[in-house]
Amino acid sequence: MSDGQQGRRADRAGATGPGRRGIVQRRKVDALLVLALVLPMVVAGALAVTRGDDPATTYAAAPPTPARLTDASLVCAAASSSTAGDVMLSRVPGMRGGDVTVRIAEGGAVDLGGPRNLEVRSGELASVASDGDVLATGTAAAAPGLVGGRTGPARAAAECRAPTFDEWYVGIGAAAKQSSTIELANPDEGPAVVEIALHGRPGPLIEQELHGIRVAGHQVMRLDLSQLTPRRGTLAAHLTVVRGRVVSTVRHTYDPLGRGTPRIDFLPAQAAPATENLLLGVPSDGDGVVNLFNPGEDEARATVRVVSDSAIFTPAGLDEVVVPGGTVRQLPLSQVLTREAADGALGLQVDAAQPLVASVRVVGDDLGLIAPSTAIGDDQPVTAVVPEGPKSLVLAGAERAGVVRVTATDARGEVLMDEQRVEVGADRGHSLELPDDAVLVTVRSTNTTIAGTVMLTGDRIGALRLWPADIDADVPVVRPE
Repeated sequence: MSDGQQGRRADRAGATGPGRRGIVQRRKVDALLVLALVLPMVVAGALAVTRGDDPATTYAAAPPTPARLTDASLVCAAASSSTAGDVMLSRVPGMRGGDVTVRIAEGGAVDLGGPRNLEVRSGELASVASDGDVLATGTAAAAPGLVGGRTGPARAAAECRAPTFDEWYVGIGAAAKQSSTIELANPDEGPAVVEIALHGRPGPLIEQELHGIRVAGHQVMRLDLSQLTPRRGTLAAHLTVVRGRVVSTVRHTYDPLGRGTPRIDFLPAQAAPATENLLLGVPSDGDGVVNLFNPGEDEARATVRVVSDSAIFTPAGLDEVVVPGGTVRQLPLSQVLTREAADGALGLQVDAAQPLVASVRVVGDDLGLIAPSTAIGDDQPVTAVVPEGPKSLVLAGAERAGVVRVTATDARGEVLMDEQRVEVGADRGHSLELPDDAVLVTVRSTNTTIAGTVMLTGDRIGALRLWPADIDADVPVVRPE
């Protein structure tokens, strides 16, 4: 090859080589720019599609919807004496009713025996002849509005109650003079597990025997605190069901230790601590105390007021009660129901800035244990099975002026009081004497909420609270994840 040809090849190589490399580099830069512009748009579109499929934006949160109850259980504790009478079952007005399954723990047994059927309809009384624990279970149409109680003229009557999962007691004892037995009834076939936390004047009490309590299916467990955790002083208890369902009852005994006959009553539960506790049916005579428990950590100050038939007032000279966090305090009833304040008194009201648990214990010829009453809604009929003998209906807690209508029937179904009108107002209590033979009482309030208690009178001390029976259940709205 000549020198001229080699030079021309070298010139072409020098002219085209670097130029091609420059073109390739410029194409790479252009592709990256395209990707930088396109990729964010693709990602944004994908995120938009994903958010569109998100249930949180498609389905709004919804509250539970009410539906007619299809399963209800009721437990009546064993009788405290031979005069307590049989268990009677009934329903609130307007419920069709049907057959109820009944199980009985005879003679203090722990096993709730084999089932039998009993028809229970509204306005009628169905009898269960037993002094032991009685479990009644209704399903379908036989579930809504089931109520029960013992009708005998006993000095002490326990509330027949539905299962609960969290409740409080104050006024419990674990000593020889004041002793309490906590009874746990399991209405279901499977086992239940219960936790009980005790509190006293020094604060929380650690008791391993009261943790992880296992209650077998269809059984009643009895825990005598004077045997399990003997100690002096008045105690409070917080009972929590962590598995299954349980109905709790506290049977309290006052023993004057050789100076008289032991007296028994049932300490009612409180659903939750409250800043306003209305205790109706407190007698104006007798030796007693007001029990206050502060479940919080900070100190609480409580004002105890008298509910009379003319006003709600604080007695002259009565100071606030200071209740340290986590402790129990007591106020002598004589400091509240003085001679001047006791005239026309129907109960007490405990007001505090922080939620408290409250009860009253009265000791005379009888023992009476009283816990806060439950509000009854406007135009919500409430039916209760109550003991025979002298008694009166005590009403208070009205928000405004209203009318309460009271119907009472005897054990044969005869109407003794038909829609008796009681005009109620705010800031005072009201009392209506009930027929001695009345065992089924229905109360309906119009234009206001109200709280009510059947107060045992005569030679008896005690109260049976009125509260709405379960008719509807809240069904949660389930959304896809």
